[in-house]
Amino acid sequence: MKKIANYILFATIALFTSCDVSLLDLQNENTLSTGVFWKSEADAEAGVISIYAMFYRQGTWTRNMYTQMFGMADEGVSYAGWTELNEYTKFIFTDYNFGETNSKMWREHYIAIFRANQVLDNIDNIPFANDTHKQDLMGQTKFLRAFYYYYLTALWDNVPLVLNTSSASDKPMQASADQILTQIEQDLEDAVLKLPLTRDKENTGRPTKGAAYALLAKAYAQHHKWEDAKRCLQWIVDGEGKNYYELIPNWGDNFSNHTENNRESLYEIHFSLTNRVGFDQTDNYLDPNAQLGTQIEMNQAPTGIGWNNIEVRRWLVDYFKRERTIDGKCDPRLFYTVWYDGATSDFPEHPGQLIYGKPWNSDWGNRVFIKKYSTDAMPLYYWNDNNFRSLRLADMLLLYAEVLNELSITPPTKAIDCIDRVRNRVGLPKLAASTYYNASQVTASKDALRSHIKIERALELAFECVRWIDLKRWGIDNATTLDELKTRDSDFNNFIISKSIRMPIPQSEVDNNPNLQQNDQY
Repeated sequence: MKKIANYILFATIALFTSCDVSLLDLQNENTLSTGVFWKSEADAEAGVISIYAMFYRQGTWTRNMYTQMFGMADEGVSYAGWTELNEYTKFIFTDYNFGETNSKMWREHYIAIFRANQVLDNIDNIPFANDTHKQDLMGQTKFLRAFYYYYLTALWDNVPLVLNTSSASDKPMQASADQILTQIEQDLEDAVLKLPLTRDKENTGRPTKGAAYALLAKAYAQHHKWEDAKRCLQWIVDGEGKNYYELIPNWGDNFSNHTENNRESLYEIHFSLTNRVGFDQTDNYLDPNAQLGTQIEMNQAPTGIGWNNIEVRRWLVDYFKRERTIDGKCDPRLFYTVWYDGATSDFPEHPGQLIYGKPWNSDWGNRVFIKKYSTDAMPLYYWNDNNFRSLRLADMLLLYAEVLNELSITPPTKAIDCIDRVRNRVGLPKLAASTYYNASQVTASKDALRSHIKIERALELAFECVRWIDLKRWGIDNATTLDELKTRDSDFNNFIISKSIRMPIPQSEVDNNPNLQQNDQY
């Protein structure tokens, strides 16, 4: 059951319902005010649930994050008919206040952070019968605040760092990406101490200690704090975490709505069709029946079936097909990641392949569409209930390999072992036995293994909102890397060094806050 989503249905907290930050100070005479609300343990619980509710917004994880994160990376391309949406994935930012992406994503991330700050500012004044419950709620809140800041800095870099309940008159100071990452690290270090090792079935949507360690490892790696990242990853891979997490046999089960919350998953955003309602009239902050599903499937489905706002660069198919499994078959991850013409012949073990009940359309030609996170819905429904796996063990293993490599003079055996675990799970041979890659060359130097890890991560983690963040960590903002990216993704012909590494801040925010400067070159 999607318990977090179900709880949101009953968490009727009017003080959290404004969609416009400028209205947050206004008192609705028909509802509770902050002065009378924060009194009981139930109030604190409801306050935390309101932060989870921000997952179900178009500017966070209902829809727009996927288009932008996939599109700016070299794995995705947009041919959307909506010009601004199309151009935003191509580093063409004409309207800095573009509502569907820029303004909406910024606003809704900060509303989530506002809600987290309210909890943290008020929870110490609330009597708790059980301090463990209080510490858990604080840990969840710290995790969620860090989660939202992690993606804010991935997109914009230099954003306001707001750590207390804000008011409409506030003019928060701008922070650098380094400062934001430092705060993320502090929040997650505290969350690690407060969160439990496991959750019962009633609370699977809430983070655990392992989830906090995983996001913390990614933050430290992004910050190039390799020793700190290693400590977190050691706990997950070699320490106490290995008792709770393992790679599951069927790789495709990581993206099915029938096999959620498995042992490979460290954290999932839970979606639900509890409210099976229609179009975007529920994407507001007033309707108690607002939709709790995701539109990832409709957003990426092929033209003529869904919106087709984002699809796949062809190089990804070619990279998958370069290497065969031990029994001579195509990499099974290709089958579960994308739809493309020729898949039937590449995967005869899966005959009669259909795309939402339809065969390949010849009008699609050589295009490639995202299959990951698709369901068996026919016809395609506007929403689905497939949980988004934000953090999973395969990501941690490949990141561990990268971190160990960065900390060594020459590639360590442990790094290769981590890579081999990911490869072996899908039937690929160990690197040493690869029929495509020359293992002696791949492991000849730190630089050589770093380059190979980039390929392994591209194939294992495609369309999981990882690739753009990876590219930033690897130093996308230089001419040599840019030239390489252009060979795979022509969108990078529009990329301007020191500018396109980050999005423009919504101009309305810059105009209204004298402490906020527009990002460089915008």
